Amino acid sequence: MKDNLLGENIRCRLCEDNNIHEIYSGPIRSGGIGSEFKDGYKVFQCGSCDFAFLNKFPEDIQNFYESNSYRENFDYQIDIKSMQNKFDPDLKGRIGRIGIENLRKKIVADFGAGPGIFIDSITSVADKTIVVEPSQIYRKYLLGRGHECYSYADEMLSIYAHQIDVAVSFDTIEHIPDFREFSSQIYNSLKPEGLFYLSMPNLDDLVRAICPSDYEPFYFQIAHINYFNKKTSTRLLSEIGFKDIQVDYIHKYDIENIFQWIKYGKPGSFKSKIKFDRIFHTHFNAEIERLGVASHLFITAKK
Repeated sequence: MKDNLLGENIRCRLCEDNNIHEIYSGPIRSGGIGSEFKDGYKVFQCGSCDFAFLNKFPEDIQNFYESNSYRENFDYQIDIKSMQNKFDPDLKGRIGRIGIENLRKKIVADFGAGPGIFIDSITSVADKTIVVEPSQIYRKYLLGRGHECYSYADEMLSIYAHQIDVAVSFDTIEHIPDFREFSSQIYNSLKPEGLFYLSMPNLDDLVRAICPSDYEPFYFQIAHINYFNKKTSTRLLSEIGFKDIQVDYIHKYDIENIFQWIKYGKPGSFKSKIKFDRIFHTHFNAEIERLGVASHLFITAKK
């Protein structure tokens, strides 16, 4: 990794300090697995608060997320069934962390719901489900599923300020240019003592630490403009006003993913002669999460 102190014209997007270093320069992923890598990008990290960020945003970023462009670039198939097949495995970990008892008879809002994998799964439990999602195709689908839908949080806040029991946002904040405003809007949507569950990729990912030269061009990507770890996510939520912030982790991959990167330096399905069973993978993931080097952060905070 490079450690070049940059000029004073670049400041941290979290703490606004100018103690900024370049941690990556080179090609980054432009879409989903197998997509082309594009040059001309750098990733900076703040030496004061640890926050890392991409040096430029996708062009016309609002239209990028409102249209089908983002999903076509990163998921290739954007039909609901394909998206459910891809993201359904994430549900168990998320609902397990939250607990059904914290969703039952509650007003739940999902900020960046995508095709509604999470919010669809709790309709029989929650009292009301609200979606904030810029994608037109997914809002239309989710409206038909009985969810109340809004393009952006400011629209929802005009009706539901201080009325939400539980807010969730999964794999969304890393895409948001004004992540502080995004977090503030979620805070303002919640009732006093309302709960917020936030999950996003972890900058302190184990594979990045083990295989940086191979993994970083894949890990850093055009659509992810913000990179958080425990320190930076805690700072952000504290400054917004959240309390009782608990940082946990979810690791979405098994040990064979690490073997794949170590041996081949690229994503794929590692074929091992050793058959690792469910119990092994459960213990492996638990340890990765305990050490704080899992693929994703999973944060609980209270208003």
